[in-house]
Amino acid sequence: MYEHIKTYLNKDIYPFHMPGHKRNPMFSPQGLMDYDLTEIPGMDILRNPTGIINNLQNAIADFYGADESYLLVNGSTVGIIAAICAACREGDKLYAARNGHVSMYNGIALSGALPIYILPEITADGLAGGINPNAVDDLGKGDFSAVFITSPTYEGFVSDIKSIAEKVHERGGILIVDEAHGAHFRFHDAFPASALDLGADIVIQSFHKTLPVLGQLAVLHVKGTRVDSSRLKFFLQAMQTTSPSYMLMAQLDYALSMLWKRPELFEMYVSRLLALRKALTADDDQAIKLSGQERIGKHGIHDIDQGKLLFCHNNETIYETLALEYRLQLEMGSPRHLLAMTSVADTDEGMQRLWAAAGSLNIKLEAGKYETLQHLSQIAIPEQVLPPGSAISKETETIPWEASPGRIAAEIIASYPPGIALVAPGERIPSGLPKLVAQIRVLK
Repeated sequence: MYEHIKTYLNKDIYPFHMPGHKRNPMFSPQGLMDYDLTEIPGMDILRNPTGIINNLQNAIADFYGADESYLLVNGSTVGIIAAICAACREGDKLYAARNGHVSMYNGIALSGALPIYILPEITADGLAGGINPNAVDDLGKGDFSAVFITSPTYEGFVSDIKSIAEKVHERGGILIVDEAHGAHFRFHDAFPASALDLGADIVIQSFHKTLPVLGQLAVLHVKGTRVDSSRLKFFLQAMQTTSPSYMLMAQLDYALSMLWKRPELFEMYVSRLLALRKALTADDDQAIKLSGQERIGKHGIHDIDQGKLLFCHNNETIYETLALEYRLQLEMGSPRHLLAMTSVADTDEGMQRLWAAAGSLNIKLEAGKYETLQHLSQIAIPEQVLPPGSAISKETETIPWEASPGRIAAEIIASYPPGIALVAPGERIPSGLPKLVAQIRVLK
């Protein structure tokens, strides 16, 4: 592994992907390994912090406007699972956006909740857009425990959280928002408002995705009195390691302190980001078309994250070409889309390289202009035969993928990125799914 990574780094490939630190050394203290300590006196304890960890959590809560903020050293995954388990007891109804991350489905299974899925609206080019607030109009008062949605989506689409929160609270529920890709929102008004400022009760953010911090670092925020804090703390303690990395937490503190003390860093980032977006959209007749503000107000999209550079294209080789010929590694490539993730740690040189590469490719691919299609696909919800919690407790067997259609899944089927489940435990596996694995566990 070490040699493989070392060889990759020597290729001088610029990262337009997470983590958000982009390997920029200015956001990490020198001699980082020296900070890899254990719970010696004075280091505080993550399970029940009263000292330096508690101070850091309080500083984060103050900045984000939360009542409580909890460090997650196992990523947003542990926060999502703990939030669902805290909000839902066994048999409780959870209304969940179907485009949730795989950790949402794991949280449903472990909590014993009964999921009722809400479909996001689908864009003309086949992406999951936002959740329309009207989707929660039929929720009965007192008939459910919580609603779980993802905003922003992996591609940067933001739902109308304020309207959704108002409707959920009118009906007595808790709103949990997976805002893993939105930890940077509060640093500059060029980005959408955070769900924490719009009425959400629990908000989970992956700091490592869009802020200059190391992988696995995330935070769970709580606001208001609807969440049972004792249950939440129990599940956080149950899910997280008892040996948290002080190296990770110290680097987080170092990077956040720098950003708080030097707001000009985000000003410079936004300036170069908006300049890049303007340059990339100067010519509307392109083979690689940058998505933007034109999506707002359509398909449930209330706002977009401008830090996500979502390109639409018709050429299936572009993703690999950018890496091999232009030494630019993007976050995601599909037959119709490319996703470049930016952050405050990006450099002028990196932004210039992306602009130059896009311009060069648009000249080379001039014959294949991008054309918007009507509808490429729909999100389909398979038949739910058993609740996820019941399915994972049944006897199972492993069979070839080709023999799985019609069987009941005992595990999650999802592609990475972005980790959205095609089939969840307890659902009947439909035919026609892309082959993601050679074998799959199903119920006997």
